[in-house]
Amino acid sequence: MCKFVRLIIDRKNSRYQNTEYLSNVIFLYLRYAKFLNDDYAQQVSFTNIVDMIEKCGDMFFVMLNEENDEFAGFVYLDNPIGNTEKVHSFEITTCVERKYWGNFTKKAAVSFFKYCFTDLGLKKVKAQIYPFNYRVRYILKFAGFKKDGILRGETLKNGKMQDIEVYSLLKSDLVNYED
Repeated sequence: MCKFVRLIIDRKNSRYQNTEYLSNVIFLYLRYAKFLNDDYAQQVSFTNIVDMIEKCGDMFFVMLNEENDEFAGFVYLDNPIGNTEKVHSFEITTCVERKYWGNFTKKAAVSFFKYCFTDLGLKKVKAQIYPFNYRVRYILKFAGFKKDGILRGETLKNGKMQDIEVYSLLKSDLVNYED
């Protein structure tokens, strides 16, 4: 089905992992940047994307189709709540190749959230989406996310005030989805 591998760029310590997927990540990010960013985001460039990956540390993952190791997308966790001893929660951002939208994405999401709770020991995963992003809303609700609220006029998008919907998933909310 889907597997996740860490993409790590740590220039300071010369630590690099799975960088063969970097060009896939960059092209996908550039293709969907208008859905990921608001008017305040830096101009999207190769350097900015690499900096973002590096900032995520070991919390940036590439999604691969397990059958053929084909690049399917990426997911990263940022904005942690907690301390150096224990992280309570992260905010998730994801982007998936169009050919993998649908059932693959639903199963991958549930698998990744299980990993977040079981392997990373998180208590909560958060997501912030634009109200028009009905595909992501559907995936979040499928996985068990609950809507926490709306941040009215939270940002600017295309020069207009834009609301942001906030969702969260607690370990107890995760659906037990099997094939």
